[in-house]
Amino acid sequence: MARPFDVSKFRKSITKSVPGLSVGFNDPDTWISTGNYTLNKLISDDFKKGIPLGKVTVLAGESGSGKSFVAAGNVVKAAQDQGIFVILIDSENALDERWLKALNVDTSPEKILKLNMSMIDDVAKTISDFMKDYRAEYEDKDNEERPKV
Repeated sequence: MARPFDVSKFRKSITKSVPGLSVGFNDPDTWISTGNYTLNKLISDDFKKGIPLGKVTVLAGESGSGKSFVAAGNVVKAAQDQGIFVILIDSENALDERWLKALNVDTSPEKILKLNMSMIDDVAKTISDFMKDYRAEYEDKDNEERPKV
């Protein structure tokens, strides 16, 4: 019979090699509604929650299935209503400013940063760079003092 994998060595080496890495579960305390109770329930097991703040969320589906509407019309607006600064990565260049404004999304630079990129490596690098900068600027502050992004 094979010996079980000893994860303790791996855990120790990975936490040394990746600065700022946390190991274990981190349950979110802020949720953003999708505007659809059924979708909220499917994602979070709660009719009122939806998408967790602080987690990368990808909406995928067929063209015309409503991804952009759910993301922009509901999630971005709900996040802004909660005082959250939104970084929106648009991989299909599907969201134009006029349409976002028609959905009551505040497109001012103080409220949203919209990035257009389609390569997963670019998305990963952008998120990684943002996280490094955010940690460097706010690591000494309490959670209540940190801006929600």
